[in-house]
Amino acid sequence: MKYTLDSGEELSREFPETFWMPPRDERENLLPGELVKLMFRISLEEDQHVERMWVIVKERKGNSYIGVLDNDPYCTAELRTGEEVEFCPEHVIQIYEELPQA
Repeated sequence: MKYTLDSGEELSREFPETFWMPPRDERENLLPGELVKLMFRISLEEDQHVERMWVIVKERKGNSYIGVLDNDPYCTAELRTGEEVEFCPEHVIQIYEELPQA
């Protein structure tokens, strides 16, 4: 099992009407503890799967981030919650925001 992260920026450029991205400055200034969604392209032998999964930001590392996976993919048991993930601002397709309490 191998995975790569898809660039949300590329998808947004290709499909601007349907693929919204958080603003670049927000993606470049993430803080530890924030929850972000990334697109994982998972290769299992000859099959490829794309899953959108949540990652908790742990720290900044130069121009990238280190985080931990916050959910399990459907397609494999080889990648699990708690796995360390390195990613860049271009990979962040969503930043979790809690809805205000009514």
